Amino acid sequence: MQPPPIVYQQPPSTMYQSPPPTMYPSTMYQQPQPTIYRQPPPVNTHVPLQTLPPQTYSPINQPYIPSIISPNRSTVLIPEPYDIPPTETTKTYEPPEKDAICLNCSQNKVDTDTDGFPSEYCSDDCRREALTTGFSSPCIQCKEFPRITGSEFCGWQKCRNLPMCLQCKTNRVYPRSLWCSRTCRDQTPNWQNLITERSNQLCLSCNRDYALSSQDFCGSQCERVIRERANGQKYRDIMNQFRIAWKHPHKSIPEVDSVWKIYCTEDINARYNIYRAEVEQEQQLAGKPFPKGDGRRLMSAGNEQRRFHGTKMSCFIGLSIGEVCADKSCSVCCIIKEGYKLRYVGTGTISAAFQRFGRGIYFSGTSSKSDDYNEGSLKNHYGTNYKVMILNKVVVGKGYPLTRDNMTLTSPPPGYNSVLGEPSDTGNLNYDEVVVYREEASIPQYLIVYKVA
Repeated sequence: MQPPPIVYQQPPSTMYQSPPPTMYPSTMYQQPQPTIYRQPPPVNTHVPLQTLPPQTYSPINQPYIPSIISPNRSTVLIPEPYDIPPTETTKTYEPPEKDAICLNCSQNKVDTDTDGFPSEYCSDDCRREALTTGFSSPCIQCKEFPRITGSEFCGWQKCRNLPMCLQCKTNRVYPRSLWCSRTCRDQTPNWQNLITERSNQLCLSCNRDYALSSQDFCGSQCERVIRERANGQKYRDIMNQFRIAWKHPHKSIPEVDSVWKIYCTEDINARYNIYRAEVEQEQQLAGKPFPKGDGRRLMSAGNEQRRFHGTKMSCFIGLSIGEVCADKSCSVCCIIKEGYKLRYVGTGTISAAFQRFGRGIYFSGTSSKSDDYNEGSLKNHYGTNYKVMILNKVVVGKGYPLTRDNMTLTSPPPGYNSVLGEPSDTGNLNYDEVVVYREEASIPQYLIVYKVA
């Protein structure tokens, strides 16, 4: 009997097997995440934030913000959205208290608007300065002062009290228009006939009706003087001329309060332009150097120059109002309405005593000299003294120079258009004068209001 076969069993494999990994949640390896940086949004300094459409900065309706990924995808740049609340349009206006502080300077108490309510600023200077900060918008009517809270207008009654629409009689008219909308305008029968005899320019006073043909205003009821903006170039030019021309050493240079543009009637303008053309045709002065200059300054047509004139005033034009009064004794308003008239020459106590060159209309390039002749314009307004002076265009033409008085003159010598009073060591004049003997030789241009210490 055979023995059973021997069966060899393969020993278990000795191959190394790694133990199962131990999982530790707190130390489990994780792929590093890219570093995220936030960059501020680009700010366009040339465009105020108020002009941006609401959907570009409203947190309620934020636009899609793209991500900027660097080439190695290790850095992600996410622009920061604008964090500016949307503009409130339903906020009601609540007048501030009388003891409220000016919104601009944050120092002085607010003044009172023309309707008697406390305003939001302490002075007109702060109102104008507030417009330069970018935090307030100008009145849609006058565009000189900022809007009051909850309104599109400033505190002036003439800006807020817009008339009703000519058609619907319900809504206020759109600024500088007769209607509240184009729909109402188109519904007005023959609306074109309402402006048939009008120009395509708006009235410079009310800013809503069209001016009459060849005129600047829509009717005689509108003001004939318009206040220049204090931040305008014309205002600065006139103020600089006024200050530089103040030469009296014993009188300090006064502070200019306001400058008003004077708009004369078409008849006054036409007479002046015709006379200037006649003088130019006779003398041929345009483009020639001034006789006593350095040769660099050239004369204009008719040798037209800007000169000052001081006279008396009865009303408060340029102070509390911009309207021309009807008082015949108010020389300032008479000059604005009628131009310069020889029949009024010498009616003032000062001008009657100092007619050095006869019965003419006197001007000066020295503002402090014209100040000597406008004592009758001194007014006290809310505790401050003011005076006014008129800046004019004068057709000097060919001037006849004199250094001493000649009170018998009634016209310049033949061949001349004016008389020039010139200071000299041998004469009796300290400052310059220009005298014309024709009413159409001059025209008022600006009314300067300045403070008197």
